[in-house]
Amino acid sequence: MDKKKFLSYEEQIKFLKEEKKLCIEDEDYAKKVLFKTGYFALVNGYKETFKNPETNQFRTGVRMEDIYALYCFDANLRNVFMKYILIVEQNVKSSLSYHFCDLYGSEQQDYLNTDNYDYHGKKIPMIQGLQKIMSGQLRKDSDYAYIRHYMKQYGYVPLWVLFQVLTLGQMSKVYASQKGRVKIKVCQDFGNIKINEMEKMLAVMTKFRNVCAHNDRLFDFRTKDAIYDMDIHQRMKITKEHGRYLYGKNDLFAQMLILKLLLSEEDFKDFYKELSNCFRKNPVNQNIYVQMGFPDNWRRIAGIKKFIDKK
Repeated sequence: MDKKKFLSYEEQIKFLKEEKKLCIEDEDYAKKVLFKTGYFALVNGYKETFKNPETNQFRTGVRMEDIYALYCFDANLRNVFMKYILIVEQNVKSSLSYHFCDLYGSEQQDYLNTDNYDYHGKKIPMIQGLQKIMSGQLRKDSDYAYIRHYMKQYGYVPLWVLFQVLTLGQMSKVYASQKGRVKIKVCQDFGNIKINEMEKMLAVMTKFRNVCAHNDRLFDFRTKDAIYDMDIHQRMKITKEHGRYLYGKNDLFAQMLILKLLLSEEDFKDFYKELSNCFRKNPVNQNIYVQMGFPDNWRRIAGIKKFIDKK
């Protein structure tokens, strides 16, 4: 295979115009865009939406401005979703640390004790890995000032403090490794959620958080796993095909459903408002909504209740 050789901005623009048939009328503008974004992040990141699959070139009439507009829309989309994923992350960390400490204690000998976890079968290596990570953070020369403070002042770090340095992925594994009592109490903090539904939502949300954090393309991202079929899918009247929901399983709308269920009512209203503003400032065609996994009636989510009372 031919190696990818370095190209100057002028050579990149020439390649896009002559080889890929991209419309570039203002080369100074194109150069500024490539300087701000980089060729790979812009062109390789967003070309699929505008490409003719038969020729591997851009469709007739596609402009540099079109690609950059989608790039900017996706960047704004990441900012909105990341902000509220972080709120959920903090809320779950708070709930999980509270209920663990309430049942088992808050010191190292408590959260490093395998007896306080669902320590069996396939979960054993996961729990061992988590405890290695947690133990590795308990250092007097930690990068985190609050960890250093607790280690030097008290000789231990409470779990609710240690949780601050764990990633969402690590925290989701901590939840998955809990015994039923802790899981049930965490789920009750967020409403009528089953323990397996919470586990899957945290796992899926971790993938979306990583996409946002690494500035990867978000709008059409799909996770390999999916959230479970839940009551909210039915109340959203999401279309089914062959018994499977077409939207809201492993797409960006699934992440929106997760935020609906795990954010407070007030926080979700703020999220919905910011998302709507994002769409107003960055108009996109219906095809983009389809790639995002948003059903035609997606705005209905603002008015439905998180849960229905089951008596």
